[in-house]
Amino acid sequence: MSAQIARQVVQFFRAGEQTLSVLTPRENQVLVLLGEGRLYKEIAGDLDVSINTIRGYIRSIYEKLHVNSRTETTRKLFGR
Repeated sequence: MSAQIARQVVQFFRAGEQTLSVLTPRENQVLVLLGEGRLYKEIAGDLDVSINTIRGYIRSIYEKLHVNSRTETTRKLFGR
């Protein structure tokens, strides 16, 4: 994910323009950290969970948003 896209994702959540009500608060938290450009390992450390737990959150996010990648996720969020 490019730095520009990461900044847009972070701004999107910080501005509170929309909430992704289909996602749990923890999934939203993981999505924000992904948007900041963090690696799965870093997110796991920040949230004090295993990397496999983060992978599970990512799978769940992708399923709920009907996407298969970070790129598709940002397109879905921003309609691009």
